[in-house]
Amino acid sequence: MGSGSRIDHQHHSVAPTRGTDTLVAEAAPLTIEERAERAEVRIIDTSAEDAPLNQFYVTSSDDHMVFLPRRPDVILGQVTDEQDALVQVGGNIESHHVYGDVRVTRGPSGQPEVTSEDLQCLCPDLHDGGDASTCDRRAAMANLIQETLSSRGHTAVDRAAAQEVLNEVAAEHAASIAAQDQARAERASQPAVRSYSDDMDAFQEAYDQARARRNAGEALVPYMTENATGGLGARESGRAFGVEIEFDYPPSMPQSERQAANQRIARDLHAAGIAPDPYMHGWHASAREGYTDAPNAWRLERDGTVAGEIVSPILYDEPQTWNNLAQVCEIVQRNGGIASARTGGHVHVAVPDYDHTVANHNQLINTVAGYEDVIYRVAQNPGADRHRGLEWCTPNSEPSRPYTSVSSVQSYNNSHHIGLNFQSVSGRESDHAEFRMWDGSLDPGTIQAQVNVSLGLTNAALREAGTTPAPPPQRVGHHRRARAAAGQRGPLTGEAWTNTTRSFRSMVDRIFSREENRAQVAALFAGTRWHDGR
Repeated sequence: MGSGSRIDHQHHSVAPTRGTDTLVAEAAPLTIEERAERAEVRIIDTSAEDAPLNQFYVTSSDDHMVFLPRRPDVILGQVTDEQDALVQVGGNIESHHVYGDVRVTRGPSGQPEVTSEDLQCLCPDLHDGGDASTCDRRAAMANLIQETLSSRGHTAVDRAAAQEVLNEVAAEHAASIAAQDQARAERASQPAVRSYSDDMDAFQEAYDQARARRNAGEALVPYMTENATGGLGARESGRAFGVEIEFDYPPSMPQSERQAANQRIARDLHAAGIAPDPYMHGWHASAREGYTDAPNAWRLERDGTVAGEIVSPILYDEPQTWNNLAQVCEIVQRNGGIASARTGGHVHVAVPDYDHTVANHNQLINTVAGYEDVIYRVAQNPGADRHRGLEWCTPNSEPSRPYTSVSSVQSYNNSHHIGLNFQSVSGRESDHAEFRMWDGSLDPGTIQAQVNVSLGLTNAALREAGTTPAPPPQRVGHHRRARAAAGQRGPLTGEAWTNTTRSFRSMVDRIFSREENRAQVAALFAGTRWHDGR
């Protein structure tokens, strides 16, 4: 699989055979003065690709799951009357990610005691400004770790459960490798197309055709209803995806009319068989209800930053998906909705085949960073004169070194304010990455092209991880700064035009093997401008 991969067992579980029901983790933590008088050793995850799987111990109770960087006996071996162990942990407590250090001390009776004051919880309460001390998930994690350390030994039941976990991990890893091999084989079997990188005329033809359509009053971006993704989003062999379509109303529309328009949109979506009911739901209602691939599960939801947001079900590249998307856009526009400078478009792409191989995740992050300026250009709504800005989609900070675990990928790329959000990535079958850099649009062709670029980048990263280096970073605003430094103004021609389109043409060749998809994103390029980086 190439360098940098590892198995992170965060979501698997081995049940301890005994424990305690006492909430011992709430014991008073050591004071600063008491800590200063004691030695401490920090135990962290330093696993490499060839680390034996049994180096890690995963424990679970109900919905609580914890990843320990060492076996319990190794951790306990570092704890004495004079020395504590600070243990780097991570896991899920009631479906919320909790991570950080726990302190393991030896109690008066010789039993280990675990405290949680250095843990952090990625739960909505804290995102909304809550007090970390009110989050009891940290104590729950510390208790679970204490139960595990207190049991000390491994019984035959423990070993059998552990072996079952290892077998499951091995099967998932093998499936991930098979998916990567399949992606490479499918790419190699594709018929040859004219390379945009090598054949400037191939790109220029698609670019000129898009400009001609716009000048003639036709749709800039072609819209397809059959095999629109070239297999990337197929139900059987591709990836599931989903979209969130934010919309607004003209500033002159009174609040009462906005409310009435939202009610009409909800009723029209239901009448068209697209939504399950004729109501506007609260924020994140679809997430709370649980996502489904039912075609009538589109929902209109409230959003505090715009007039509303329509959240799709789990989608695949099928005619009904694209017919429903076109109907959604038509219904919103018919009732006065617009894509304003405040609206964004979010594309979710399933990544279950990325598994626990962190090299796959690193490759996606670095590929997006390599084409960052290109992506933020084509992310602009072609109906606007510029991209909406970076407040809700700041480019990810490229890792100074490759991440070493999936949990660290999630921890450092988990926000509704970044372009590529890994909030829902932890090594599970339900994992999906969220591309948030897209401007809002109510043009079906534009949204479909955004989906295709997101799918293409995700698939290319899996295919190339461990074999093909990601392109060097090209930060947003690069081309605008280069043009300014060269004193270039107005339309470019000749070598200057060739140079300024080079990275776009490289990205298109990298992520698409089909002419229709290349031409579609070339139309986005033709209708947009380079981002100023602000």
